[in-house]
Amino acid sequence: MKRSVTLSLKLRLAIMMTMIMLVVCAVLVSISARQTKNAMLTAVEVRQDQSLRIVAAVFQSTFDGLTVTYGPDGQITRASLTEIPEFDTHDVIDQVGRVLRETATFFLWDSEENDFRRMTTNIIKPDGERAVGTYLGRDNPVYAAVIKGQTYRGEAEILGKPYLTAYLPVYGAGDDVIGIIYVGVERTDIDAAIFDRLMTMLVASVIVIVLGLGTVVLMAMQITRPITQISNAIADIASGNLDTTVPHTGKKDEIGEIARRVTDFKVGLQRNHQLEDASRQAHEQQTKVMGLLRTGLAHLARLDLTHRIDSTNSDPFPAAYEALREDFNAVVASLGKSVSDMTEIAQEVTTASTGIASMSDSLARRVETQAATLAESSATLQNLSESGKAIAAKAAEADEMAKRSLSLSNQSRQVLDEATQAIQEIEESSGQINQIISVIEDIAFQTNLLALNAGVEAARAGDAGRGFAVVASEVRALSMRATQSAREIRTLITASRTKISEGTVLVQNTGTALSQVLAQVEQMGVTIQAIAASVKDQALGQSEVSIGVQQLDHMTQENAALGEEANAASSTLSDEAQRLSATLRQFHTPRQQSGAVRAA
Repeated sequence: MKRSVTLSLKLRLAIMMTMIMLVVCAVLVSISARQTKNAMLTAVEVRQDQSLRIVAAVFQSTFDGLTVTYGPDGQITRASLTEIPEFDTHDVIDQVGRVLRETATFFLWDSEENDFRRMTTNIIKPDGERAVGTYLGRDNPVYAAVIKGQTYRGEAEILGKPYLTAYLPVYGAGDDVIGIIYVGVERTDIDAAIFDRLMTMLVASVIVIVLGLGTVVLMAMQITRPITQISNAIADIASGNLDTTVPHTGKKDEIGEIARRVTDFKVGLQRNHQLEDASRQAHEQQTKVMGLLRTGLAHLARLDLTHRIDSTNSDPFPAAYEALREDFNAVVASLGKSVSDMTEIAQEVTTASTGIASMSDSLARRVETQAATLAESSATLQNLSESGKAIAAKAAEADEMAKRSLSLSNQSRQVLDEATQAIQEIEESSGQINQIISVIEDIAFQTNLLALNAGVEAARAGDAGRGFAVVASEVRALSMRATQSAREIRTLITASRTKISEGTVLVQNTGTALSQVLAQVEQMGVTIQAIAASVKDQALGQSEVSIGVQQLDHMTQENAALGEEANAASSTLSDEAQRLSATLRQFHTPRQQSGAVRAA
């Protein structure tokens, strides 16, 4: 089996502190490197500003027309050139380079190329020639900044070398930029200075880590030595040596707290050993008590309630469990008394249940008789209710017939009234016909007179009036027939009026008789309607009585069923009471023993 490697506390402390110091040193070196770099770049900017002021001052003293304006902080705010200088030699720029130990260049605007051209510079190309005559380049970010009149600062690569540069625009007579003053510091010098500082810091960090690691190891040994001693004491206690003295209990730090806790643990173990001895004795007493209780419970299982747990001088019951013995004896005595009382109660319940069963049986028979009687009454009432409904239906039909008779009588009376009215109108028409006949008779009389006159005039006319005499004779004959017809009509109308008068009297007599019949029919309709209402109410009452009797019959049948169930329950109760008595008689109680002794 492969054994796992366990690091000691001392080694783990040393490793942990070493890692902490490494992290702290790395953070410090990183912060210092950043701060160093920022400080160097700030110093370069300050150096560039100083170089620009020096170059501007040298050019101002050498070339006429160059004006330089400074701000309150000493920085150049504006450089103006009114005359274009002639750069025949490069002595001035070389002098500036020797003084500053930096690169410097002066650019002038070339209008043909629209770019800035290097006019003088101390930058030497690899072939040994000066880098003059070359252009700045319109794609260069310096071009965009300077053409706007801004001073450009940044990193640029010149002839394959990185430089930290500063470009100062030079204005002409107006606001146009016509030149640039350049100064630059080679980046390799700055990087070398930064690298030197970082190496110094790294060496110092390594020294600090080594010294710290040695200190940590010494401190770990000093801290872990008491822990090792306490661990050895714990091992002795674990092996069973409780007389071992735990060291360093008097210290006020965490190690002293651990030592005191181990001492308390040792005391607890000693106390546990004492408790184990006491527990062993208690277990022996408990075993004895459990045996006596098991015997007592065995008697209870055999339904023997006369057994008691005794305590004698020769075999005393453990004092710690004396209350348990007394409680057991008290429970058995109480249970024996309760079983005896329950036996007597069971006997009384048996007697009472027998009486209840007898009464329930009698009640059930009475309820069955009552239910049969109610069933017959319900059937009779049902038949009576059906008969009442039939009578009510017939009475309703009679009422309906009376209503129809009354309606027909009313219609007959209306017909008689209309007939009387018609006869009266015929009589009035007869009177009008008499008047018409009188008019006809007058017309016939006048016509006859006219015919006579016409005959007389025709006779006077002789032969000329013979035709007219024939017409007059015919008209006279016609008027006589009209008079004769009018008399016959008058005779007929007179006879008709006599018959009409007699018919009117008969119709009036018929109307009077019909009115009396109508009154009798109305009275009979009211009487039949009242009879029908009474019969309907009687049939409704009989229906309600029949429903009530049916419900009573249903309830009586349910009561009979309940009586039978009660009878069955009483029988069951009697049987169960007898079983309870038989079960309780199986217990052996002190009262039974005393009864058996008295019987003997």
